[in-house]
Amino acid sequence: MNARNSALISLFAVVAIALGACSNQQAYIFKADEFNRDSPTFNKEPKDRDDVQICYSKLATNVDELLQMAATECGKYGKTARFQGHDYLECPLTTPARATFSCLRK
Repeated sequence: MNARNSALISLFAVVAIALGACSNQQAYIFKADEFNRDSPTFNKEPKDRDDVQICYSKLATNVDELLQMAATECGKYGKTARFQGHDYLECPLTTPARATFSCLRK
């Protein structure tokens, strides 16, 4: 084995370990412009919420956890959560699935 092949194998191993370590990230509520300091909503809790979007990994999160997270978040505003759908590739690679819930008045 030459040095180039050895370096490629080492690089592949490091990348595989890094991705494996990050693959079980916990679900979280997606906040648009969360890190945009120029956004008027930066670092502020919303006064009301019409929907909740939760980024998650199917490997680390089950349906009951998603439902509980959505119910808790909508409940802060006196609302109940109703599932709307899934989509992909809107959240980071470690939490690739996104579930959207509507927050409806009780």
